[in-house]
Amino acid sequence: MTDYKHCHLILECAKCSVLNYMDPFSYWNFTGKTKCAGCDSVYAVTYSNGQRIKGPDAAEGKPDRLPGFAQTKDFKTQYTSPDKVSPPAYARDPANKHGPTYKNVRGNLVAAGKLTAADLQGSRARFIVEGTPYKPSS
Repeated sequence: MTDYKHCHLILECAKCSVLNYMDPFSYWNFTGKTKCAGCDSVYAVTYSNGQRIKGPDAAEGKPDRLPGFAQTKDFKTQYTSPDKVSPPAYARDPANKHGPTYKNVRGNLVAAGKLTAADLQGSRARFIVEGTPYKPSS
């Protein structure tokens, strides 16, 4: 089998060999504890700019974050339950679809329209609209 220990954003559990994907972007700059989705072992890791700086070292206690996705090496078992992996990070609530919706002259809904500054909340484009420089979170 292939060894994934050299991959920075894939944490291969030393006990059960489950591949834990340290994605999405919230793991790119992270220091703390995470757990294996397969055997619930807790590991201490440090990531900087998407590169693993330290770990995985065995740790104890409650994990700070769960992996984004996990699967076995033979790709036959996937872990998707909320107690094993973290829910996906959305830029916008999935129940709240896209921006303003209008009806066209035929009465059909059209998913387009001019966006306001409030519609761009949380996006990079809002910084452009406001004229303030973009500052990534550290």
